[in-house]
Amino acid sequence: MAVQRTINEEAFSFYKYKDTDETHIFKGRFIPTGCTATQNSICNKLNRNSDDAVRIITCLNENEARTRAAQIGRGVCGICVSNLYTTYEK
Repeated sequence: MAVQRTINEEAFSFYKYKDTDETHIFKGRFIPTGCTATQNSICNKLNRNSDDAVRIITCLNENEARTRAAQIGRGVCGICVSNLYTTYEK
């Protein structure tokens, strides 16, 4: 069964450094043609347009992103992945 996407729902994309395989997560929004992604990763350590960035997967919802991060494991930036679990609000 396909996952239903809602326009403007938060979307997540994964890119990694070409040389180190360190994976970073980018936030965006679902749009009718796919999704957007911010220029810089959540931690601001990787620019997705950099020659060093390699796209892994794009347009995941939050639950899919958590699953993907768990599959990748320790190679995912801790700052980026922690953002998938932060629920504190002021």
